[in-house]
Amino acid sequence: MGYRELLKNYIRFLELHAGDNFIESIATAREALLNERDLGELRAIAAEIFREANSKPPRTPVANYNYRFRLLLNHYGIAIRAAALMSDTTEERVRCWRTQPRSRRYLPMAEAEFQKFETRLTAYLETGELGDDTRGRQSSDRKPKAQSSSSTSRRGAAANRPS
Repeated sequence: MGYRELLKNYIRFLELHAGDNFIESIATAREALLNERDLGELRAIAAEIFREANSKPPRTPVANYNYRFRLLLNHYGIAIRAAALMSDTTEERVRCWRTQPRSRRYLPMAEAEFQKFETRLTAYLETGELGDDTRGRQSSDRKPKAQSSSSTSRRGAAANRPS
């Protein structure tokens, strides 16, 4: 394999896993390690990859749902609590999905779980609300506090106590 093919494979890898090849961000970097000619060559390789991709069947996305889940949470700035509501699961489970595969807390995310999250995320992005089904679940999980009319609060009892 020549260096050009190696670079093409690396650029494809970046685009597939990171969603960007970062070639255009090189020009604005503080440390100018590559000159304009180098950037031109990288742009030509990226354009060649783009032309080849249009003539071939589309690549399938990464099948690791945990990785895609982390990317979506980071990209949209979704908090763990909101992700748990969207996924209809606990915050601890969301934390386990977000951990690295080498962690002992790592829990693989199933395709159905990811699809449920992705569907609710889309609805959230369109409306700005988590939806009636998640709000209803959240409020029904909480037990109502029983209030007794015969007992007074500590503040009330203290206020009524003679000094």
